[in-house]
Amino acid sequence: MTFPRKLLAPNEEIVLESHPNWSILVPRVTVFLLVAAGCIALLIVLPHKTPVWVGWILLAASLLALGWLLMKIATWRATSLVLTNQRVVYRTGVLRRLGREIPLDRVQDVTYVQSLFERMLGAGSLTIESAGQGGEEPFPDIRHPALVQSLINRLITQSSASYGGRAGGLGGGYGGSPQQYQPPAQPPQQYQAPQQYQPAQQYPPQAPPPQ
Repeated sequence: MTFPRKLLAPNEEIVLESHPNWSILVPRVTVFLLVAAGCIALLIVLPHKTPVWVGWILLAASLLALGWLLMKIATWRATSLVLTNQRVVYRTGVLRRLGREIPLDRVQDVTYVQSLFERMLGAGSLTIESAGQGGEEPFPDIRHPALVQSLINRLITQSSASYGGRAGGLGGGYGGSPQQYQPPAQPPQQYQAPQQYQPAQQYPPQAPPPQ
């Protein structure tokens, strides 16, 4: 089951899409083979006078083991770890789905654990520590967890560099030459018409004083 492309955000691309390691199916297949082999062996060694219902019981046991195995295979196919250039997505479940998403800018630590047997099979467990209430998120049965850890760290570095370069190219001075301060222009004053010249008021000549 592939990750739906319609759920991708704008400018988001899938970098890795992986199912759990095939080794988790080995115990399930072993149990089914043991049950099937036991039923067949009982049918062979039982005498011919054995009641028919015994055969039906053995057949039902084989069918139940087969159905259980098919359900485990479907769950394995429905479980996926998806890495994009923006987030980590983990989904599992056939009838009841479980999904976890961690944005790359919230990832604080990525740790993987492998036993000696898991190293031989190329499997392991991955733990991602994120900021917020989520804390540590475990992701079991990951294929090549060391490579996945390295890829997540590389995506985080590329994402940080991309955001930094984007901020440096913003207009208005981030990373560019500072612009000189220019005072705001003064609003133009309203035009006032000049006042008309008023000549001084003339007074009548006064008579000379008497001698």
